[in-house]
Amino acid sequence: MKTFIKYDYYIQIFVFICFIILLILDIVALQKGYSVIGYFVIAAFHTISFIIRIFLKNYSKSITFKTYAITSLTVLISLLLITIFKDVEWLNNFLGFILLFGIPLTPFLAICYLIIVHTDYEKFSTVNG
Repeated sequence: MKTFIKYDYYIQIFVFICFIILLILDIVALQKGYSVIGYFVIAAFHTISFIIRIFLKNYSKSITFKTYAITSLTVLISLLLITIFKDVEWLNNFLGFILLFGIPLTPFLAICYLIIVHTDYEKFSTVNG
């Protein structure tokens, strides 16, 4: 677990910095919307890390982590269900309402997850440092 916490911290920070560079480059020079790809890459890295953390036995899940889990899983499951059941109009209307609030919330969730990862890394560093 301690190795995962350490590597996860560095990977998440690296991916976030790459996204910021891509975002600035896209806004200033490219103006093609490539930063949207970075947005999904960050989401993929956070989701994989999040799922691993859920199943770690010795990982104590903080209130912040649990709040992040409920919120992000609601958005992810809504996106998945809309993709699968695109012909069910009432379901898409309901889930679309959830996504109306969930999609703009995702940048804040990304920052929240970075804070969670940083807090865990600091906690690990002070205990084992």
